[in-house]
Amino acid sequence: MLGNISDVDLRLLRTFCTIVEAGGFTAAQVRLNTSLSRLSVLVRDLELRLGYSLCRRGSSGFQLTDEGKELYEASQGLFGHIEQFREQVSGLGGREREALHLGCVDGVIGQRCTPLPLAIRLFRQRAPEVQVHLHTQRPDELEHAVLEERFQLAVGAFHHRLSGLRYQLLFREEQNLYCAPGHPFFERSDAEPELPAICAADYVGRGYMAESRRPHGLAFSHGTNAYTMEAIATLVFSGTFIGYLPTHYAAAWVLEGRIRAIRPAQLAYFSSFHCVTRQGTESAPILNDFLAALDDAQAQLGKC
Repeated sequence: MLGNISDVDLRLLRTFCTIVEAGGFTAAQVRLNTSLSRLSVLVRDLELRLGYSLCRRGSSGFQLTDEGKELYEASQGLFGHIEQFREQVSGLGGREREALHLGCVDGVIGQRCTPLPLAIRLFRQRAPEVQVHLHTQRPDELEHAVLEERFQLAVGAFHHRLSGLRYQLLFREEQNLYCAPGHPFFERSDAEPELPAICAADYVGRGYMAESRRPHGLAFSHGTNAYTMEAIATLVFSGTFIGYLPTHYAAAWVLEGRIRAIRPAQLAYFSSFHCVTRQGTESAPILNDFLAALDDAQAQLGKC
């Protein structure tokens, strides 16, 4: 049984809730970017601290025990009270200190279609008293930050849909597969190596993207993972890896001859970028004001 609730307890509870919302351990490992064995250990630790079983896994699939169902519902209430406490104490001291916490993936600033910079400018013109904080994180981290109400809104290319979140399409971004000097593909007189050779090359994958979501279903046999565009670009620049980068992000380096696209006509693809907000927060004035600014920014930029 839990005594005083610590930060460790809160993290275990949030992990348990994510597993429940994902429908099981297998789906949750992608969202939490951790292994099945690690998730099993975390849930077992929580069960030991509580003194009862929370779920069952077997041929019939993932199932919550009665205690697990009650704990999930109680946890939602707990997290709601934490947010209510945060809102209450933010107004102490005789003045209201409103803050807007936004999240975004990295590597999008060169994208002509992203409405976020213009939306921030419009919002600050209309609400100069609000503090705006922008956080850069990977997509799965952004989703959980919004779910946990640490961020009011986030922008990114999200590869699954979490219950409790609302996704609004903003724009699409072209991605190409690249190599750099020192790589055998770069030294070729053309940019058209055969697909088997491409799949055999060392590849930088996006660690937050499931294998099943790899572009064009390419099955790379070797490589590593990275979690930001900067990290992927650095590994590509080493001349020992190939990897996907946003076309706008790589454009200047292509012109300088520092990287080249591999079979662009065949292997390019588009990522859909969404604005994500937590369901049930639509009535928050500060969020409504920013969403209005985002809509106005999209209208000014035009369709992309």
